[in-house]
Amino acid sequence: MLAAELAHDGRASHAQLARATGWNETTVRQRITALRSAGTLYFDLDVDTRLLGYTGTALLWISVEPSQLAAAGHALERHPEISFAAATTGPTNLLGSVVASDVYALYDYIAGQVGGLPGIRAMETAPILRTVERVGAITPAAP
Repeated sequence: MLAAELAHDGRASHAQLARATGWNETTVRQRITALRSAGTLYFDLDVDTRLLGYTGTALLWISVEPSQLAAAGHALERHPEISFAAATTGPTNLLGSVVASDVYALYDYIAGQVGGLPGIRAMETAPILRTVERVGAITPAAP
């Protein structure tokens, strides 16, 4: 019940969550604290990087030698330009979401730092031209 309310509005106050769940505020606060301490519940912040002056955003689909995947992934995650990184399957096995100040900085980053990742075989760059949706609540499918 609490998770459903947070999925509906992750910014809801403890008082609002208490009203929605029928619990008292102390119970809501304690439950959220327990879920956060267990690592079950965490909050992500999604920022429109354009408002901060970053216009060079792209997805990098990288093909890395399998024996170097962990090393390349850990190296990628340490780059301040990377907002998201994940190991994947298919023609590429490493995905990175890049945020750079502009397309020139994006080029410099790709040509310099990404090119030096261990075991890199190939890369496809997909500049993000327009974001349609960033985040949203997960709603269960109807039976």
